[in-house]
Amino acid sequence: MLSLKKNKGKTALLFVIMLVVANLVISGLSIQSASEKSMKQIRESLGSDVTLSVNMMNIMQNRQKGEAMNQVMSPITEEMADQLKDLNYVASYNYSISGSVNSEGLTAIETQTNTQVPNGMKEEFKDGATQTTLGDFSVSGNTTMQNLESFVDGSYELTEGKLLSEADEGSSYVVMSKTLADENDLSIGSKITVSSVDGSTTTELEVVGIFTINSSNSMGNMMFNQQNPMNMLYVSLGTAKAITNSEHLTSAVYYLDDPEHKEAFKQEAEAKTTIDWETYSLDANDQMYERNISTLENMESFAMIFVVVVVIAGGSILCLILILTIKNRTYEIGVLVSLGETKLNIIIQQFIEIAVIGIVAFTLSLGSGKLIANVISGMLESGASNSNVTMQMPQMGMESQNGSSQMPNERGGQKGNAFENAFTAPQNSELDVSLTAPDVLKLAGLTTLICTAATLLPALYILRLSPREILVRKEG
Repeated sequence: MLSLKKNKGKTALLFVIMLVVANLVISGLSIQSASEKSMKQIRESLGSDVTLSVNMMNIMQNRQKGEAMNQVMSPITEEMADQLKDLNYVASYNYSISGSVNSEGLTAIETQTNTQVPNGMKEEFKDGATQTTLGDFSVSGNTTMQNLESFVDGSYELTEGKLLSEADEGSSYVVMSKTLADENDLSIGSKITVSSVDGSTTTELEVVGIFTINSSNSMGNMMFNQQNPMNMLYVSLGTAKAITNSEHLTSAVYYLDDPEHKEAFKQEAEAKTTIDWETYSLDANDQMYERNISTLENMESFAMIFVVVVVIAGGSILCLILILTIKNRTYEIGVLVSLGETKLNIIIQQFIEIAVIGIVAFTLSLGSGKLIANVISGMLESGASNSNVTMQMPQMGMESQNGSSQMPNERGGQKGNAFENAFTAPQNSELDVSLTAPDVLKLAGLTTLICTAATLLPALYILRLSPREILVRKEG
């Protein structure tokens, strides 16, 4: 402590350098931590679903000139989809069948007036097995409704009753919109009768669930009543097969145990199934993740390089300063060694001196590091907005809940200068670069490493000499 007090200039210089180095290390660790959390949140926001679908690109390339698309498409069969449901990584799955039905006792929500639905509109696949015609109501049969995107993302919200699950397979239950239920004075327990468009099948259904539509994104470009989501009827998969006269699936979606297993699932599917992957494909819906991940990986790599450079540069500067200043203490060291003091104790004393400065700088940097973290958060959000890198799933509409238009750069970022942002915590949790316990431990470890290196190198430069050589080297 006497040495630190006597050499005030050197102590102040070392303190400033240590404080700057500690804050720069915090900056690098914050960027790295923010990148890791952003990648994880993007991956989780995209979900873990993989969809079995027809490979339209291959079909377009292989079709004959003048041949219609629906003539060369092959439907997805349940036997085909079952080959994937028991593979590794599959936590759950959902098969869907979509179609349309009519009902004499149920009044549809009119979409457009004076719109005539063409009779006999149908779509046939090349095997002639599937036929879809237009009715007043859309019907969606599912293995389970628990993972349907509209209910998961909040676009649809169950207000009464329940959603259908695997336990309801084969039941005559139906879930409908509140608007349709109110239009027909229906409630939980009410019965309705629907029929296939060709009139060959009639089924009585019991209302067990009613939902409200919270988003207007799906309300546009509707020509027919069946395209109106308010006229959608959700039933079990078996019921949908019966009332649409179809055994073929509209889609098969597999929900994996972890989003990171998508590629492994695809590889296992190609290796262990007999599905023609020239005709069908597995769509992981990870294009946005792939677009964003490269930017975030580059940011994380930059942060790592930045931390390494700061540690090496900071340690080197401290070593040079200590080497230049230790010459003023060669006589002191020579006398101590001559009096029998061990070289280890002398090194420990040098380390304690630099450690005291480092501890003070480390403690203060924890406070100033929070300010730097907030500034970095604002810079990252601004950069992400300007480069169109979105840290969340894009919304189909640009309207906020109050109906006002919202520009992309208003997505939670705060405008203002860096000084104002430094004292304001970031509003966007997806770019949270605040210090965490692991970051503090890393900073403490790197600070200790710098102090140790800055002490050993100059000390060894002098202590490798004998006491006589040290005293001879004393200057003036």
